[in-house]
Amino acid sequence: MDKASIGGPSNGHEIRSSRTRAQLIAAAIDVFGRIGFEAASTRLLAKEGKANLSAIPYHFGGKRELYMAAAQEIADYAQGRIEEINLILEDRETKSPRERLEKALSCFLRILLDDAEPRSWATFFARCAYENDEAFLLIHDRAIAPLQHRLIATVKMIALGTLDEEAIRLRVSAVITAIIGFRLLRGIILRGMDWKKAQSMNLRQIEEMIRDLTRSNFMSDAEAKGQTSRSTTAIF
Repeated sequence: MDKASIGGPSNGHEIRSSRTRAQLIAAAIDVFGRIGFEAASTRLLAKEGKANLSAIPYHFGGKRELYMAAAQEIADYAQGRIEEINLILEDRETKSPRERLEKALSCFLRILLDDAEPRSWATFFARCAYENDEAFLLIHDRAIAPLQHRLIATVKMIALGTLDEEAIRLRVSAVITAIIGFRLLRGIILRGMDWKKAQSMNLRQIEEMIRDLTRSNFMSDAEAKGQTSRSTTAIF
């Protein structure tokens, strides 16, 4: 008996099983993102995933486990994309930490606006971020938190002690939230700027705004302190 005959049925089963699992995860991201965890029934999830109802407990154990598997799918992908940004922040050939910050935030913006992922992923992320639930915790810990820590470390190099830890964390969190907002809440900036869609020209304008932000005293209070010192000198 040849190897193909021996391995054929098993391999065929594994392929079908893997396909069913992938279909259920894709359906879960879409359904949970659209209507939320509580409203999503296992029957609807199985229907959207083109699978038997028994496939959910077989592959995942239950609805909550499927929900977390959907979050894991997004977290793993996001971790890979975020690593591109982390490499920029760790690139010591670019000696200026401010320049590394500018490049990293520009890269982050482009990753979010290139629409490489299905729209359902953004909806899923937005809903679980709003709920701040265990699915968001998984995505946050795998992808967002590592980026946040590296950005904070870079801003500390720029601030040179002019901002305390909490102020830096707040500023970094605000910038991350704003950039993610360009993807999840793009209607605000499109309508506010009378843009039909986010084109390359518009993207360059947003990037320039982010560069202006990193070059301002938002990431360092040195300029403000300098102005205060000069004002005091002038008075006395």
